[in-house]
Order: sequence, then structure tokens, then C-alpha cells
Amino acid sequence: MTPALATERKSADDLPVSPLEYAHQKYFVQKVKVGEELVGVPRLDAFAALCADKRVLHVGCVDWPITDLKRSLHLQLDAHCELDGFDIHGEAFELMRPHLKGQLYSDWADVTGPYDTVLVPEVMEHVPDVEGFLKQLDAVGAQQYIITVPDAFSCFRRHFDYNSGAQTFVEVVHPDHNCWYTPHTLANVIRKYTPWALEAMFFFNGMSLLAVANRVVPDASPDPAAAAAPE
Repeated sequence: MTPALATERKSADDLPVSPLEYAHQKYFVQKVKVGEELVGVPRLDAFAALCADKRVLHVGCVDWPITDLKRSLHLQLDAHCELDGFDIHGEAFELMRPHLKGQLYSDWADVTGPYDTVLVPEVMEHVPDVEGFLKQLDAVGAQQYIITVPDAFSCFRRHFDYNSGAQTFVEVVHPDHNCWYTPHTLANVIRKYTPWALEAMFFFNGMSLLAVANRVVPDASPDPAAAAAPE
């Protein structure tokens, strides 16, 4: 059920050629490996397996403004890992706290960790400052980051329509979303704004992308040239 994330993957350059590659200049053609291992896997099952037995910070934990304890991902995950939550909408915390073992935070200054994993499901499309948000996530200092975002490619047929006669574009989307992501744009913001290594990306939950990224540990080995230099 859960993908073997450690399995070696072919590089994007080794992927089969698309007809689009012949129709556009090479500079504009971006290729990203996206796995299908999570297609059909229930959302909770995938998150539970990825977070099992880890210390996890769940960012966007209250599902504001439609907090529903019966459908709360945070409450459902609480049985599978050592779980804390972060959300800017702290007004929902009192409703959730009686049902949880972990802590809930609305101020990054209060988040102390340490955490194995930071889980960020369907949050980044709401964020006005993506660079600042990713840098704040990195400051948590976790080893692993799991991020999901709505995928424009997966949603194309069911979420977009243009009525030419009325000259009206119809889009089925949360009214607070600032953007749609694609495999390239998700990989690109992670590459540009974090020091993480993007381990894998998957089509997920019928409408999203799931990215798994790891913190890159600096090489602490001594510089051979410096070690050989005379005192």
C-alpha cells in the first residue's frame, strides 16, 4: 500500500519522450518523475503509514473554517503517531484539545520540537508568501517534510470549464486558494526556497500531489586539504 520511498527512481531525463518535447524549445520543457503508487490509497491510510511511530507536526490541523471533529484528519492521525498541531486559527483549539494527547500551536515561536516529520496537507495553496512559509517550515528542523497540494493536471477535466457564449470561466476551487500547483511548480518552489532534497512525488487522493522531501545534512567530514596543511 505504502510506496517504497527508498526505491531508486529513474531521473527525469531517462523518462519516455512526450510529443510535447518536439513541439517546444528544450528550455521550456520540464520533466518531473511522479509516481502512481498512491493512486487509490485512502488519504488517511497514506498519511498514517508515512507518519507511523514518528513525532509529527501537522501544519493546518484545524481544517478552518469547516472544523468537524468527526472528519478531522488531525484527530484521526493522533492514534498513529506522536502528534502536535499548528494552525493560525487558534480559535478552534478548545474544540479539539479534549480529544488529543499532543500540543496545539498558533505561534511559530512556541513550536519547540524536535520532530521527525512535518506534515503539510493542502495548505500551501492558501499561503500568500510561499518562500517565507517554506523557510518557516525549514526552521522547525525536521528530518522529513510531507507536502500535498491540489494538482491542476489531475483536476483539469472536473474543475475547469469555459462557456464561450457567455464568455465565462467556471472553476471549482476553494475560494481562499491563491494558485494551483503542478509537478514542476511544486518541485520548483521546494528547490528554490528550501535546502531539502525532494525524494519523491506522487499523484494522490484523486486530485493532489504528494511530495516527500528530506533535510540535507551538511557534510561534516574534515577538508582533506586543510588536514594536510602544515601548522
